[in-house]
Amino acid sequence: MEDYVFAQYNVERLTTEKVQREGTDQLEAAAEMIQRLPTPDVLLVNEMDDNFVQGWERTHNAAAFLENYLRTPQAPDLQGVDFETWFAPRCNTGIPSGMDVGKDGLGVEPGTDAYARDCFSYAPYPGRYAMALYSRFPIDADGVRTFREFRWTDLPHHRIPTDSDHDVYLTADERERFRLPAKTVADVPIEFPTGTVHAVVAHPSPPLADGMETLNAPRCHDEIRFIGDYVTDADYPYDDDGREGGLATDERFVVLGDMNAEPGGAVTDDAITRYLLDNPRVTATTPSSSEGRERGTARATGVLSRGPTRADYVLPSTEFTVRASGVGWPTDENRRAVAERASDHFPVWVVADGG
Repeated sequence: MEDYVFAQYNVERLTTEKVQREGTDQLEAAAEMIQRLPTPDVLLVNEMDDNFVQGWERTHNAAAFLENYLRTPQAPDLQGVDFETWFAPRCNTGIPSGMDVGKDGLGVEPGTDAYARDCFSYAPYPGRYAMALYSRFPIDADGVRTFREFRWTDLPHHRIPTDSDHDVYLTADERERFRLPAKTVADVPIEFPTGTVHAVVAHPSPPLADGMETLNAPRCHDEIRFIGDYVTDADYPYDDDGREGGLATDERFVVLGDMNAEPGGAVTDDAITRYLLDNPRVTATTPSSSEGRERGTARATGVLSRGPTRADYVLPSTEFTVRASGVGWPTDENRRAVAERASDHFPVWVVADGG
């Protein structure tokens, strides 16, 4: 048996302009938050711009964040964090759909709200709000599966809004073309010393955002359901290379992501509980923090517009035994200020044995 650390962190608006240079105060704070965790073996960072899609092709933002911030100790009592490799999947954010999704006229000018609303997922330009997965162990690049182009209409019993009962909806033609993942769902096999572990990563739509709640809420619900079905070997998923089927039930995995949903949340019909926390293949871990307990919200992973909320998850499969877990919401006033500079989310971590 060997313990491994899995972590997830939504670093708010981790843009190319910030990450490609040293000395950005927010990112120094974010790196400090990561360096104060038990050293991660696997780390998912959400909201990292994909600068290769944007045309900045010198160094990918994932490599730049590692070199400019993570490897550099951010306080005298800290050590830098290093990883052997990283993977940054292409995402649907800011990719024009060619459809009037927002039902307010087709937006074609990047940087405008109209353009963002009519993309496959809301963003003012391609590559915004993407993600990067870091690993201390080799990634099996040939075994990676991404589901960015999976059509929402191909999810059995989907909740796509139609024009009969919603202000923002998809027409019959649009339903044949619109994609389910807000960013992407990716299955990234990592070669641990004890064997392969599949990192299943995602970042569904905020259900109450962008003035498109009637689209985003059911989409968030359905993407979470897709993830739950995928890790229980459902037969309907197909990846971007055309390979069909879900993750075999004898494979170890960990689900990582800002799911934009909390247990008991009515707006997503409690999708996170029904499809992940109560999933028979998932170890339903509930990380907490001392600061959250003091505020009566021990499980909160961020202080968002609606207040302290659990939105971020690290959920190993049942082959793992969880040894410890936590949310990086510090009680110390100075460190809390660092956390608040870094993001409106806090890092979430789980220590689990290798199965």
